[in-house]
Amino acid sequence: MKHDFRQALAAMPARQLNLVAAGTIAIVAALLWTFAIRAPLAAMRQQQVQLAALNAARAAAPLPVPLSPAAASAGAAVAPPAAPAAAPAPLALIAAVSASARDAGLVVGGAVPGPQRSVAGLRQQTLDIDASGGYGAILDWVADIEARQPAVGFTRLTLRAAPEEPHRLVQLQLAAYGDEAKR
Repeated sequence: MKHDFRQALAAMPARQLNLVAAGTIAIVAALLWTFAIRAPLAAMRQQQVQLAALNAARAAAPLPVPLSPAAASAGAAVAPPAAPAAAPAPLALIAAVSASARDAGLVVGGAVPGPQRSVAGLRQQTLDIDASGGYGAILDWVADIEARQPAVGFTRLTLRAAPEEPHRLVQLQLAAYGDEAKR
């Protein structure tokens, strides 16, 4: 096959051979633009838009109202700035997540704290939870955990059909992050 292709190229006039070479280079350049340059540029633009939205949201956050000079001289108490959310203790997290599951209509089968480890200067505590319930209840539960536990992230979520039941079995692994110094 290669021999026939080479013979066909050799038999072409120089002008046609130049056109074939230029066309091949144009096709390769178009593919390079599409796959190697355009997609990363689009992803970068999307991240820049998300970053701008986050910065705008941060700038739109309400600023603390300064006390008037009269209130300051009267000794009015000034609330300290809010501290970042601390990671809950493993037992407190188990209690909070179990109560949240119960409120959502799920049945918790077990909750086991995992090992602690250091990740990027933070202390990470994992928690494995087994529960069962309907899809709506599971979605409500996950949304409640996200809303009420800001220092907790999901590392794994597995759904399976429960044998001979309308419910689903959910296995959830949470990771609670805290300050490394607070051991």
